[in-house]
Amino acid sequence: MVYYKHNLIIPTLVSMAITNLVAQERHIQTQQLIWTRYSLGININDHYTLRQDLEERTYWFPWRQHQFVSRTLLERKLGKGWNGGIGISSFLQSLPNDPEIQIVETKSELRPMLAFGHWSPITKKIGLHHRYWSEFRFFEQANGSFNYANNRTRYKLELRYAASPKMNLKAFDEILLNMGGKVVQNVFDQNRYGASIQYMPFDKLGFEVGYINWFQQQNSGVDFYNRHIIRLTIHQNLNLKSHKK
Repeated sequence: MVYYKHNLIIPTLVSMAITNLVAQERHIQTQQLIWTRYSLGININDHYTLRQDLEERTYWFPWRQHQFVSRTLLERKLGKGWNGGIGISSFLQSLPNDPEIQIVETKSELRPMLAFGHWSPITKKIGLHHRYWSEFRFFEQANGSFNYANNRTRYKLELRYAASPKMNLKAFDEILLNMGGKVVQNVFDQNRYGASIQYMPFDKLGFEVGYINWFQQQNSGVDFYNRHIIRLTIHQNLNLKSHKK
């Protein structure tokens, strides 16, 4: 029980400190976006799962592309509620980050990543999921090569409630930190919080609808994005495990 309390108190205090900090700053730009995602999980065997996400991120008012994201992750169960994984994400970003301006350029980014997760059941229907990600960011250069920029470490705490065998309610808070010699002003890169409803009418197919608030500090350290996001997800699970006749 002491372990769970510490996992709750530390991220809550950090989140409150970030909120108090950004509330005092001078310029916040508000944007509305819609994300549409396809999330595929392939159970290879009792230990390994391959996950593939494809997500189109667009501004809503007015409509314009913001990012396209592809993420591949190979997970392994480690026991006692833990799992670990290794993967890579690719981003195609349309610039500038202003929906009122037509796309001037697109910028590609690659992010090799390490992932760890832990499931902490509280009751039969309620539990906490802890997710730890470490991303290594490589940005495309004019000659087509990719140069390393910095590391970004992420921690997400998610509360899940199984309302029924087919429906889950989720609420989360995530903190993202930039690390590296080139990072000066925006060490506390961003904070994301939100909630969603996931409904799986079929055994291996379902959907999820949610809201995300994405509060991000820009490189200046005094300018921020406050993004209100509606996220629509199609979930599909495939099972490659052999079955005994």
